[in-house]
Amino acid sequence: MGNCMKRYFLYFFFSFSWYVLPAQIRFTQVKTLSGTLTDIGHAGDGSNRVFITHKTGTITILDQAFNTLGTLLDLSGQLATDSEKGLLGLAFHPDFENNGHFFVNYNPANTNHTVIARFTASTPSANTTVSIGTLKIILTITEAANANHKGGDLAFGLDGYLYIATGDGGGGGDPQGSGQNGNILLGKILRLDIDTDQAYLVPPSNPFVSDPGIRDEIWALGLRNPWRISFDRQTQDFWIADVGQGAREEINFESGGFAGGRNYGWNCREGFLSYAGCTGNFTQPIFDYGHCNPCSNTAGTGNSITGGFVYRGTKPANTPMRGYYICGDYVSRHGWMIKYNPGSPVESKTISRLTPGGVTTFGEMENGEILAGQSNGVLGLIESTETALPFKLSRFQAHWIHPRVELRWSNHTETDLAHYTVEKSKEGLRFLSIAQVIPKKEESAPNDYIYYDEQIESGESYYRLKLTGTDQSADYSDIVRVRVPDNENSLAFYRASTREILIHPGSVSENEVLSLFAVHGNLIIEVPGGVKSIGAESLNAGVYILVVKTENGRKVQKLMVY
Repeated sequence: MGNCMKRYFLYFFFSFSWYVLPAQIRFTQVKTLSGTLTDIGHAGDGSNRVFITHKTGTITILDQAFNTLGTLLDLSGQLATDSEKGLLGLAFHPDFENNGHFFVNYNPANTNHTVIARFTASTPSANTTVSIGTLKIILTITEAANANHKGGDLAFGLDGYLYIATGDGGGGGDPQGSGQNGNILLGKILRLDIDTDQAYLVPPSNPFVSDPGIRDEIWALGLRNPWRISFDRQTQDFWIADVGQGAREEINFESGGFAGGRNYGWNCREGFLSYAGCTGNFTQPIFDYGHCNPCSNTAGTGNSITGGFVYRGTKPANTPMRGYYICGDYVSRHGWMIKYNPGSPVESKTISRLTPGGVTTFGEMENGEILAGQSNGVLGLIESTETALPFKLSRFQAHWIHPRVELRWSNHTETDLAHYTVEKSKEGLRFLSIAQVIPKKEESAPNDYIYYDEQIESGESYYRLKLTGTDQSADYSDIVRVRVPDNENSLAFYRASTREILIHPGSVSENEVLSLFAVHGNLIIEVPGGVKSIGAESLNAGVYILVVKTENGRKVQKLMVY
């Protein structure tokens, strides 16, 4: 490849990069406990106590200042704790203050089984250890063939029912076929009525009660290893973080009041990608991210998601966190802040090295503050580092004006502004930086800007601005959407639903060759004119370059795969 072509690809390599946010939240250590922390919760009884679940089988009681008060439960020696097994989940009955009931998810010694059990505190307000004799078995799942992928989380919805996250039974690629098998309870979200003298009842509103091919207990299927689920205390939106196989980690979402019944795709799908290749009526995640090998300080990737909570605390210093779902990755230690309203693009912010160690769980205190626990027993608060930025856009607009997209914005205050970054997305979920604009900082306000995106693709595109301050603090504009008519000045477009690049008719003549390059210059594939599509199943998400050599030179197009 000639020097000119190398420079050409270097330009695109440095112009397009995944966005990494300067730290807007931080982990502040408050306590060192023993062993791997698997769950963090509160009793909802007004005591503001914090309950810490340990993989080895105990539940520690802390006060609001994180002083140790006692031990709620001790199952030490009765559990299997190898691999991903142990005491994995804890949920307090909504009326714990009066009935003393709490529920745990654990794996009994010398088995791969999952047990959901209830214990009862005789004096709910006391900080004493509950008797093992109060045990009531709610559910035992015996089908798992392996020691990993146990899921393990428990949560009560506002409906009073107990939601249970189960893994697919372990092994790579779902060898038991659990995710898509409606006759077993592995790889699912279950929903049970536990207010009964029986072990449990099936709520009559469960989505599959009239489907003979799917067990009545199932609320959702198609999950691999849902490691932490949570309800937004304000909206009752349901968040499910599912650990991926070898390529993607994903977050699934259900709006508050949703009736259930979704299939999240595993093992046919992994994140937004195909895995086993099977088809069905699957629900895509709202967010996913790729794997890293090795993982570095560059945020945005990881190998094992740990789901979290939407921040609804009231600390004034944490105001910038409100309404964001906060989660992290056990391997890379990076974090994410995610905000989602159905029908709108996902807003995501990435934090490098959120936790100093591997984060194994997040939890919500009774006052709405968020805690994170690590595999080394360290407990910490998630706190905001962001302050109000001294600049704000007065407008940001985007319009399709043939043959390009025109972006216009105005800003009245730019004193401490370092630069604008124009970001673009094809689906409104993952944004790429396409340009950087230096502020004018003219005294006569407002400062007006126009930027033209000439690398267009048919269909909808989403744009936003990142405003970065001189101290590296950052904020975003609202997201704007533009629709480009079909066949306008582009060679091809990417269709996510079929994972293929579709070539516009007539854009490549019979005697020409279409070449697809990675941004660093490697040739991926060449196809002759007349070919209608290029399979993109093996392509990673990112930016690619399409080139057609013609008699008069070359036609070039940037293409986003997502």
